[in-house]
Amino acid sequence: MAIKRSSKVDSSFSSSSMTDLIFLLLVFFILATTLINPNNAVKLTLPSSSSQEGDPSVIALSVVGDARSESGYSYTINRNESYTSVAEVAAALKLHYAEYEGRAEEERPYISLRCDEKVTVDALVEIIDLTREEKYKMVLATKEK
Repeated sequence: MAIKRSSKVDSSFSSSSMTDLIFLLLVFFILATTLINPNNAVKLTLPSSSSQEGDPSVIALSVVGDARSESGYSYTINRNESYTSVAEVAAALKLHYAEYEGRAEEERPYISLRCDEKVTVDALVEIIDLTREEKYKMVLATKEK
């Protein structure tokens, strides 16, 4: 009595489910990358202070979001000098530091930087780069109330 084995191996591969999976992954990654906002990638929450005392040797630099400005920001030095670009701020800081030209490093003023919530990380880094290039001393201050 001859028993026939009918177990033939099927060598074909159905790739239709694989293309569906790849299409779904592609759609997911496209949607995920378009929804990421680079300004929300780094959230800085500065502590607040109600103290109004200040050191007279400190140069107070405030950066506030301003839609009317060309750069989108308004820069204020010592609460009375307003500027609309980083180049203007750089020139004004050079004038402030020219008064302290012959003094020792410890006697030179430092910059107290205050930023609004509307200021992006890119604008903050631009100011930090400016102070680093000129070798100014700088501190990040608390936000004003």
